[in-house]
Amino acid sequence: MNIKIVDLKEYSSKEVGLLVQVVLTELMIIFAIINIISDAFMPAFYAIITMIMFTMAYNNKKFYKKKYMTPIYIIVGLFVAITTLVEYVF
Repeated sequence: MNIKIVDLKEYSSKEVGLLVQVVLTELMIIFAIINIISDAFMPAFYAIITMIMFTMAYNNKKFYKKKYMTPIYIIVGLFVAITTLVEYVF
């Protein structure tokens, strides 16, 4: 009897971060198309942009090792989050 042992591939947090960035980018494109028709989902669009900025900061720090871009992505993410809260909540 031939039995083959298959090694399971372990995924690291780098690959999960890249997957999250791809999924959020696709969601951003979908919500951008929806917002062309109607502006009802604009806060969700800004929330997705904020999440993309923080994910890109994480990926730059862990995967790409570009430490000079990480603070820029964090600052842009915080700016988008704060302006969205001010515009739509208060």
